[in-house]
Amino acid sequence: MLSAKAGVSPPQFAGTRTWKDYKLGDLCRNISYGYTESASLEAIGPKFLRITDIVSGRVNWTAVPYCQISSDHHAKYKLQAGDIVIARTGASTGHTYTIKPSDLKHDAIFASYLIRYRVDNKKADPYFVGQLLTSSIWKGFVEGILGGSAQPGANAKLFADFDILLPPLPEQRAIAAVLSSLDDKIDLLHRQNKTLEGLAETIFRCFFVDNQKKTWKESTVDELAHHDKTSISPNRNPSTLFHHYSIPAFDESHMPICELGALIQSNKYKVTEDVILFSKLNPHRDKRLWLVPGSIPENSICSTEFQVIKPKARQYLFFLYGFVGYSENYDQIAAGVGGTSGSHQRIGPEVIFKTKCFLPDDTTLTKYNEMVEGVFKKTHNNRAEMRDLSRLRDMILPKLMSGEVRVNQN
Repeated sequence: MLSAKAGVSPPQFAGTRTWKDYKLGDLCRNISYGYTESASLEAIGPKFLRITDIVSGRVNWTAVPYCQISSDHHAKYKLQAGDIVIARTGASTGHTYTIKPSDLKHDAIFASYLIRYRVDNKKADPYFVGQLLTSSIWKGFVEGILGGSAQPGANAKLFADFDILLPPLPEQRAIAAVLSSLDDKIDLLHRQNKTLEGLAETIFRCFFVDNQKKTWKESTVDELAHHDKTSISPNRNPSTLFHHYSIPAFDESHMPICELGALIQSNKYKVTEDVILFSKLNPHRDKRLWLVPGSIPENSICSTEFQVIKPKARQYLFFLYGFVGYSENYDQIAAGVGGTSGSHQRIGPEVIFKTKCFLPDDTTLTKYNEMVEGVFKKTHNNRAEMRDLSRLRDMILPKLMSGEVRVNQN
């Protein structure tokens, strides 16, 4: 791993002799800290981009709040295409996001715990620089800055000292275009899944809300599902590869994997096929519900921040997923959150499992399953493709950025 203190640039390969060394700060015409104000869910001003909005590498603009701001300050903090924002505090220190032209349909400013680096287009392509700031080289640099600090944080000057090996502008643009094409494909699949999720909710509403029958039996979630809490004790050395579906990486294209033989440092829940994972942590902020497919690696695990819902019969799987995820039902469950008003509010299992529902007749359930199974299969296939594309991107990015792999500029 490259050391931040050593200031080592990536190795130069044959054909990269025209590439030149710069510092990140040398390439920027403006470096600014963000605006300090309270966020609001009401549309009282521009969108207010925060650290929490960029950590996944993709901004869900519908979830970004608003803030009040004067016209003078608005002009100062307004985000433009090519602006790079970097998180400067907390566990997310060093996370970056580059504003795309498509983001400009949202009038947005950036919050105070972000630093904006506005690249000089005459010196460098901002999208090339933005891609580099998602690489392992950048992550190693940030780790060197933090040095295991108990309270992670950095400032604009420290980030600006990052070494960049810069090819000529035409090659920068060509490299950025290759990586952006992969990002665009991942974004397209992500949007497709959002559309498919909306379709699945519409089908659920049509079957079980708009056409509810009086003959259906009143039930609860725990009558249809097991409260599955089989856990793996800490410091166990797994004998197989574990897929770790954890809340900070709920974006399906970036699921982390525990290394073979690595120690598990905290309790984890086993995940078997055909189960539902419900995020117990801050469920009111963002709907985080995941349907685990029918074929997953043996000995898969998930964070204990998830509640594992295992249907007592497979015929209940899609119904329970649709029921718990249906907006009105999900909001009702999320309203039962406990804890302080800070960042660690949780849902207790009893809130989920005691939620009342109506169990439809077998004929209706069978018809519903037949209709939605294809939707969920397509969603699962998209997730798999997103993971493959992300792995490809992560593999070629450092090779492109170091010049080990060159791009045809024609």
